[in-house]
Amino acid sequence: MEAGMPVVSKEDKQAVEMILNEGQKAEIWGFCRAIKGDIDACIDVGVKHVICEIATSSYKMKANNFTPEGVLGKVLDSLQYAKSRGLYTAFFAVDATRADLGFLESIYRKAVEEGKADEVVMVDTLGVGTPETLFYLTRKLREWVDVPIMTHSHNDFGMATACTLFSLKGGADCAQVTINGLGEKTGNADLAETAIAAKLYGIPIHLNMKKLYSAAKIVEEISKIPISPLKPVVGENVFKRESGVTAAQLISFPPAVEGYSPELLGREREVLLSKKSGKKSVEFKLGKLNLEVSSAQADEVLRRVKELGVQKKGLVSDDELKDIVREVLKN
Repeated sequence: MEAGMPVVSKEDKQAVEMILNEGQKAEIWGFCRAIKGDIDACIDVGVKHVICEIATSSYKMKANNFTPEGVLGKVLDSLQYAKSRGLYTAFFAVDATRADLGFLESIYRKAVEEGKADEVVMVDTLGVGTPETLFYLTRKLREWVDVPIMTHSHNDFGMATACTLFSLKGGADCAQVTINGLGEKTGNADLAETAIAAKLYGIPIHLNMKKLYSAAKIVEEISKIPISPLKPVVGENVFKRESGVTAAQLISFPPAVEGYSPELLGREREVLLSKKSGKKSVEFKLGKLNLEVSSAQADEVLRRVKELGVQKKGLVSDDELKDIVREVLKN
């Protein structure tokens, strides 16, 4: 777990300390630049694992007035210093997907061989790498070093999850992900999406999948960043069906319309009523609400549900359905 960057502020330092003191089973990592002061800040809070970053692309080096030689020197100095202080280290090559391939090979090799980095990170800082790019670069990195590889993707082009999976297929051992895909700009690869998609690739995931939804809702509340109802795995609409045709299949045989089941995630199915509904949808909802009507009455309820759905330009609620049933039963 990357807990934060202690050097940023007093509050960030306190946050990392609090996480460390929680006694989590997970390894708690600190994040730092390739600067001794940043490393000291991590040491001060008590972390034993640090991710050490520096720019590796010409774009980033130009923005920071760095030279390739200077970058390499900073990497070796900082990693060697961190190792001398007993830290477990990971070298984080910022903007690796836009770096010169020859320079990238050199800096990764030297970070491990001379800097004694314990792990390395393949980094797509701007989310510009395609899945194929991440697969290729990770495979090259696997050839260059013999230490564990992490992979880190941003979502600028909506491909963070795909790039993460392709990087894992290319040889990465660990995916850096966030709950709800939170992160700088457009965010990072999402934990829940990566975990569920990993099943398609046969990648073993050792997570309690039933806790993904509740974790997402907690982070939504704390971050005040709402989860889209359309979001895979944790979105409110994932297991809801409005179309009458689709709902009928759901009621008859759920796998016909589900790529993964709500039971896997500790969630439940729901049939929605609207102008799109069919008779099976109405009958299903009536059963859920313990409301009994005849087949002919169900037809009339459906007609009124569709009519109300058109009027509202939206869904028909359970209370509205109950009102409709009461009116139908009077006649």
